Amino acid sequence: MAINVKKLVKSAAAGLANQFGQHNKDQTDPKLWVLMYHRILPRDDIRFNLEEPGMIVTPETFSMHMQEIRRYFDVVSLGDWVQRKQQGLPLPAKACAITFDDGWADNYEYALPILKATNTPATLFAVAEKIGTNFQFWPNTVLALLLNGRSAELNRHPLFAQVGAEIDAMHKTIDREYAAAYIARLKSFSDNEIFSALNEIHSTELLAGKLPNALMNWDQLKEMRDSGLVAIGSHTCNHMRLSDALSAEQLQHEIKNSKEVLEVKLGGSVDLFCFPNGDYNEATLNLVTETYVAAVTTKRGIIDADAAKLHELTRVAIHEEISNSRRLFGARLSGLL
Repeated sequence: MAINVKKLVKSAAAGLANQFGQHNKDQTDPKLWVLMYHRILPRDDIRFNLEEPGMIVTPETFSMHMQEIRRYFDVVSLGDWVQRKQQGLPLPAKACAITFDDGWADNYEYALPILKATNTPATLFAVAEKIGTNFQFWPNTVLALLLNGRSAELNRHPLFAQVGAEIDAMHKTIDREYAAAYIARLKSFSDNEIFSALNEIHSTELLAGKLPNALMNWDQLKEMRDSGLVAIGSHTCNHMRLSDALSAEQLQHEIKNSKEVLEVKLGGSVDLFCFPNGDYNEATLNLVTETYVAAVTTKRGIIDADAAKLHELTRVAIHEEISNSRRLFGARLSGLL
């Protein structure tokens, strides 16, 4: 009974947020909603169950989103909105920009056709040195190990043994929710520590053939750019979290070299940046500010154009479970939930 009451309360809250949220109101001061997507995957795709739930939207849901945003917003390219703000030109009262993080192959397969069908501009933040390689993000490697019955092999390393003991105390079944909690706990360690631990347990051999390539290749990325709808921004060279764990030389490489790689490979300028995992410090922010016209974070929020910090732009994270109906999507856009 308690579970049903909780669901009713959440449903009622979503309905009210959808009805009375900022997306449904006339705005006197210009505002911008920047939507943050990662993966677009059908439920029957093998990759769907090899990903954290909070990272995926199905093509059907994504298509609905691209139609719904036109009910509320002027749909804009993020770069165009930034340029208009810099030049002091009028901005839409309610604008919405679409962004994708990382450069997943499924963005090319499933998102691009929908963007074309709905004539929707977007910005894709690519991990420059990993495009066209067999690189796997460590969260996907860990999730695949857990879901493929490799917990014992993980626990041979003290770092994973420590995390596993903590998560086991809270979750009894190893499923995608267990893996999401496990991955969240691992983020207290540096990327270098995690990749080193995975190498020590020979994770690549343990998962031989079980993980499809994560990212698109250069031809696919160019095709997205050449569609005229998708602008390409930088998401660093190697998706390293830009924290105190990195040296000044590493920060320079991740931030500046990624821009150079993308500009050489694609042609044209790359002016927008995205902080991996939303992590940055003062030194990182200063370097990004010197190098790019604007940058997005993972901090949640609707942007007030007059007060916008162009190198710390907030976004609204979107995934399937919180947005798979018009009502839920509206509640997510509301700024209330």
